[in-house]
Amino acid sequence: MLIGFTGSNGFIGSYLARAVTARRMGNVRVLLRSQPAAGEEFGAEVVQGDLLSPKDCMRFAADLEVIIYLAHCHAPVNSDVDQANDAQLNMVPLLNLLQAIRALRTRPHIIYFSSGGAMYQRSPQRTPFRETDFCEPASSYSIQKVAAEHYLRLAAEKDYLTCTALRPGNAYGTLLPQHRVQGLIGVAINSVLHEKPVRVFGSLDNVRDYVHLADIWSIVEKVVRPKEPFTALNVGSGQGHSVREVLKTIEECVGSPMQIEMAQDPQYGPWLTDWAVLDISKAQREFNWAPKVAFRDGIRSMVTKWRAEAQRQTALA
Repeated sequence: MLIGFTGSNGFIGSYLARAVTARRMGNVRVLLRSQPAAGEEFGAEVVQGDLLSPKDCMRFAADLEVIIYLAHCHAPVNSDVDQANDAQLNMVPLLNLLQAIRALRTRPHIIYFSSGGAMYQRSPQRTPFRETDFCEPASSYSIQKVAAEHYLRLAAEKDYLTCTALRPGNAYGTLLPQHRVQGLIGVAINSVLHEKPVRVFGSLDNVRDYVHLADIWSIVEKVVRPKEPFTALNVGSGQGHSVREVLKTIEECVGSPMQIEMAQDPQYGPWLTDWAVLDISKAQREFNWAPKVAFRDGIRSMVTKWRAEAQRQTALA
């Protein structure tokens, strides 16, 4: 099986690309804008190009049986700064790829990474969101995700591809750069371990559904062969944790106090969704999938791995 990745430099994409290679699921091809440094290609075939180029899309998509699509610029907290640019950077690349697939007539299966935490209509009752619930995106980021799902559904109906749209909650599992505006757990742990303040967007009481990368990988394994032309699946834990609870858990696992720095820009304020928890019963029912990594265990494991690696580097110095 030849599996293509877009967005393989991201923290979810790099994890999944390594997992595909390690599990020998198939041969991997990645599309990268620039030549990768040694080791960054995961043992994959590298196509140097850009999804904004129709010709590069044709070169990348040729003969692919599965495409794991993670390419996306911006996050919910900054996508509205320039909405025209956001659409140009996120919708045009996908449409170019779909046009290439249609011309190639290869009918691949696309696993598209949508959003579980940013697209549903707010729920005053705080009932976990189901895939059939009404979507009312509150940012350009989530508008692009909803639109992308519709384009993919249309392409599946026209029978030139199949698609599983995964709607993950907030992914975590690796440390992330401290300047990032997305990926609270990875950013916060990295900041605390380096004795830097943790920057928080929105309210400390905002609740999200957090899902470990290992559990995201396990659903990708199960949906790599489609059961229907198009389907959308929530991927989460089914449980909610407030930002306040997340930071307290990190503080306890690290064993040292943290300094919190609230982002003051009004774009990071009340409009951010205050509650987003996913109903994952469809994935459980149709794909026999359930998350296995407990919230606290996942955070503790990240801290333990960082400290083990730091000790190893110290010993080698």
